[in-house]
Amino acid sequence: MVTTPVTPTEHVILRRHLYTQVALDDTYKDQSESSTACDVIKRTCQVSPKCVGRQALNYFPVAKTLRGYKWRQWVFADIISGLSVAFIQMPLGLGLGLLASLKPVNGLYTTFFPILVYLFFGTSPHVSMGTNAVIALLTAGLVERETEHLVSALGVNETLSEEELLEYKVGIAAASCFVGGLILLGMGILRLGFITNFLAKSFIGGFTFAAAVHISTSQIVKMLHLKLPMRTGLGKLVLTYIDIFSNIRDVNVADLIVGLICMAVLLAVKLGINERYKHKLTIPIPIELIVVILSTLVSHFAKLNEKFGIVIVGDVPVGIPAPSLPRLESLPRVATDAFVTAILIFALTISLAKLTAKLHDVIIDDNQELVAYGLCQLVGSFFQNFPSCTALPRTMMLSSLGSKSTLNGVTSAVFILLVMLVVGQLFVSLPIAMLAAMIIVAMKDLLLQIRNLKPFWHVNKPDFFIWILTAFVSVFGDLDIGLLAGVVFSMVTVLVVSQLAKGTLLGKANNEDVIVDLDRKGVSAPPGVKIFRFESALYFASQERFKNQLFSLVMNPTTSPRKDRREKVIPDVSKVGLDNPNKVNLDESNGSDLRNSNTQVEKPNTTEQPEKDTTVDAIDNVSFENGKGEEEGEGGSFSRLHHLILDCSAMTYIDMSGLDMLQLMVTQFSRAGVEVWLAGVPASTLSTLARAGFGDKVGMEKVFYSVFDALERLRRDESIVVRM
Repeated sequence: MVTTPVTPTEHVILRRHLYTQVALDDTYKDQSESSTACDVIKRTCQVSPKCVGRQALNYFPVAKTLRGYKWRQWVFADIISGLSVAFIQMPLGLGLGLLASLKPVNGLYTTFFPILVYLFFGTSPHVSMGTNAVIALLTAGLVERETEHLVSALGVNETLSEEELLEYKVGIAAASCFVGGLILLGMGILRLGFITNFLAKSFIGGFTFAAAVHISTSQIVKMLHLKLPMRTGLGKLVLTYIDIFSNIRDVNVADLIVGLICMAVLLAVKLGINERYKHKLTIPIPIELIVVILSTLVSHFAKLNEKFGIVIVGDVPVGIPAPSLPRLESLPRVATDAFVTAILIFALTISLAKLTAKLHDVIIDDNQELVAYGLCQLVGSFFQNFPSCTALPRTMMLSSLGSKSTLNGVTSAVFILLVMLVVGQLFVSLPIAMLAAMIIVAMKDLLLQIRNLKPFWHVNKPDFFIWILTAFVSVFGDLDIGLLAGVVFSMVTVLVVSQLAKGTLLGKANNEDVIVDLDRKGVSAPPGVKIFRFESALYFASQERFKNQLFSLVMNPTTSPRKDRREKVIPDVSKVGLDNPNKVNLDESNGSDLRNSNTQVEKPNTTEQPEKDTTVDAIDNVSFENGKGEEEGEGGSFSRLHHLILDCSAMTYIDMSGLDMLQLMVTQFSRAGVEVWLAGVPASTLSTLARAGFGDKVGMEKVFYSVFDALERLRRDESIVVRM
């Protein structure tokens, strides 16, 4: 495709003083109060009744919601959206309770209590806490591992009933929930909401895709009604499929038929009606709830369990469980898994909350969200919950239905409460194969994330490789191994990118004041001057790359041929204007006028006697046209490299290693007869340079506000002939 060039139609002429960084700071003084660490701590620890009251209210966002709630405009949207989400929550809660290797009713408990807690402490109107397939799968791995350890410890002489094993599993899941709640709550109190910035979107995408593959596989086993050994560790997915095909003759065809029919109905309504006509439907058809009710009725009256051996849910306890302490003795054993689960809960939930917040222009508080997630886990751990999280379908439904506040959780909680108190016993005949089919269909969006690979490849290849490697290791290894591998891949990517940071030579457009890459058409650099930009922070991992790029694009000052020769000395640029009454003195006016490139340049006063010649080291026979040398010009002037301007605008951070490298480069180029100036230094980097005494060693008069200021200073220097 041929692109039509855009012709600029507007012109901008800027007029201001020429500034070194020192002159700019003197003119526009920083009026902010400097604070030491002790001052910050003192202000933080100040306590007053008003401050305590305000902070307490911050931990109860529902109070602010109620004060500003627009009942007539918002209440209908909150009721409808909350009820619609509850229709999804209830059947999925039953299914994901089984996925977590617990009882189906534990899924209902994990749905009800987190909704109730988030209602009071959450800040996003589009987060619906409850069961999540990825978190349920991680919980299943934990409880199965701990159960195997228990059985091994008891030996062959002592056995536990199925009910006792389930109670033990529930205790382990509750202990994990308790530890995860403490971690999230502590992070919220310590204001550590920024931690998700270190989890790349590609890492989360690859990991959740792999989790969806594992979840679908586990539900295929249940839909086939196969009794297979629980596989754990490296390569468990491959071993599971080997077991499936080895026992394919034992498949219960009736379970498979029920599962396939339910999958077909769910997909047909979801894709053919809910997604296709979502703009015309007031609320989506609650097909999950409808299928649960219909399959339960068919199973009950057709006696599918008795006639065809179809596995059903069985007894569902009615009522709210009595609060009880988690298994405290299990806390040390579940701590590591709980930490991983807690970080994933935060990452998955806050990413969806931020996504919908941008869509609806809603403000959420990362740190308060951490507090809310932590309390959801802590409270739930006393009521037989496993770790809770939001899920993509629920969040997107609340978003599409226009939920206005966290009060949408009221109708969701009431519906789930009615199910637990009254309706639960009616689902005794619900086929397990139907729940398995529903979970597999729910994994559709996560599995379709593989379509993101093409955009990742075109936009950012490191993200592509993070996604691929995380997904590959998680699928063919195990989820915990993939989680660790994904984090490591992300960190390695940061280091690799810093090692590939690009250095660029810049130049000035010939017909206007624009600084761009030197290799563009109509761009040139002033003779004897090089402008170099390093597009990265300068720290221990990138300092060697900085040096190599500088040497490659400009010159290597340590190996360039030098010999003594007599040349006009380049005067100290800080004294420009002091010996010429026709020029503006920067020391008196804090800068001189900086005009565009069409401004007439004052010609040197040829009647004045030049300063006494001084013998200096000079670079001989080296040309610098695009990195190569030029010969000496006429009239005793020179066009060999004499100034190097470092554009530091991308150096947003510099550490001690980077500082040492910068000072080394200044010293080495100075010995080669090249003066190094800095331009566009960010404020944070400038503060580091000041604290390190950079000005005392190099001179702050060599640090300019921008590249234009440095070039203008060179243009006005009478002893250097620089053609702009």
